[in-house]
Parts: sequence; C-alpha cells; structure tokens
Amino acid sequence: MMRTAVIGLVAVLVVAASLLLLALRETNRMAVAEISFASRSVENGAAIYLDACAGCHGVAGQGVAGVAPALNSVDFFTRRLAEIGYGGSLISYVESTVAAGRPVTAGQYSTTMPAWARQYGGYLRPDQVHDVATFVLNWEDEALGLDPALAVATPTPLPGLAEGASPVDLGRAVYTAAGCGGCHGQDGNPAISGPDLAGIAESGADRMPDLTAEEYIRLSIIAPSAFLAPECPTGACPDIMPRDYGDRLTQEQLDALVRYLLSL
Repeated sequence: MMRTAVIGLVAVLVVAASLLLLALRETNRMAVAEISFASRSVENGAAIYLDACAGCHGVAGQGVAGVAPALNSVDFFTRRLAEIGYGGSLISYVESTVAAGRPVTAGQYSTTMPAWARQYGGYLRPDQVHDVATFVLNWEDEALGLDPALAVATPTPLPGLAEGASPVDLGRAVYTAAGCGGCHGQDGNPAISGPDLAGIAESGADRMPDLTAEEYIRLSIIAPSAFLAPECPTGACPDIMPRDYGDRLTQEQLDALVRYLLSL
C-alpha cells in the first residue's frame, strides 16, 4: 500500500512538473510570437508611412513647416493628448487620426489631412491603420525633441539620377519618395484626395490657357494653388497639396518628376 502511494505521489509530481515546464515554454513562445508580431506591424507600418505620410510629415517624422507637425518629437509623446484634451491612449489617437484624417486646417498648418481608412473613403484596412500607428509610436525612445509648432522644412532626402537611369526612372523614384502616391495613387492604389494623374500629358494641356501640359504640371508642383483640378475622387478637389516642393526638390528632381508624370 505504501509503495503504491509513493508511486502515485511521484507520478503526480512528474505530471505537475511537466505541466509547469509546458506552461513556461508556452509563455516564452507567446512572448516571442508577440515580439515577432509587433516587429512585423512596425515594418508594415513603415512601408505605408513612406508611401502615404512622409510627403507631409517628413521621412524621419520631423514635420514640414506650414504643412504638417512633427511626429518624432518629445512634445508629441508627452504633451499632445493634454493639449487637445484627448482622454484616450496615444495609439488610439494616432489610429483615429490616420483613419479619419484632419478635415480642416489647424493653426499654423495650411493643409488638411485626408482620411486613409476604407470606412472613411481611403484604402487602408483596419490592420494597416494600426500598423501605421505602431510605426509612429516606435519613435518614442528616439524622439528628436522638436516642438511640432517650430518644425522647420528640411530637404527631403530624395534620390538623384543614378548612372544609366532615365529621367523617367528618377521621376518615378521622386514620386514615391516624396509621398505623392499617398494622395494621387500608386502601384494599384487609387487616388484618395488628389486628382488621378493618369493621362495628365493630354488633359494637362487643356487646364490653363497658354500653358503646355509640361508647363502646367511644373506649375502645379511648385504652386499647387494656382489651379485646382476640376474633379477628385471625393468631388471637388481640396486645396491641400504641400506648397514647398519648389524648395524641397532640386532642379534635376523637379525636371525628372515632370517627365515621369508626362509618361503616365
């Protein structure tokens, strides 16, 4: 009887130890999976940000004076919610702003922000909106400490013309790096708040009297308010295009961008 009891006790202890070891392994596995998932979310968000957001908020989140605030800043992470009286978390604030946009100009920023979520007329799925927010919050540990209200325009690190590349190739790279596709569409994603530029070489010739299509495109880049396209995906075209591309683009980049747009 005693031997049976001892064997039973040992069996119980072995089973308990096995379950404890399994639980520890599962906890570790879940922790690794969570880190991996978060990393993928940041990576996906970075790709979307560069395509849709960098043109206004800067490639490094430094902001662009008169266009959009800095996101990579101590102020954004420590004071923004209190300044606007938002009672939720920072990630929910970023997600809601990305999803619904900023339909009105605010303070020192002369442009509105389009809505990016599908439920508001954009093209981002809920998980993609979350990915963008995750990427933005990933700047917290290395925030620059710039006050968004004092963000200064800095030249966008756009590509130069590589040896053997055509001006159209450079123009395509500039279009992508400057975030033009975020509003005008790119790589199968439709235009969101700006006019579709397909066929602009033909339609641009009729936009302004005495201007060729090439001259019209160039003017629209450096002085976007000079003429608003007659139609955008959501109706009348809003006057939201950044007005500083004349300063941010080199002459080579501007010429190449015009050549690329003429090829669409």
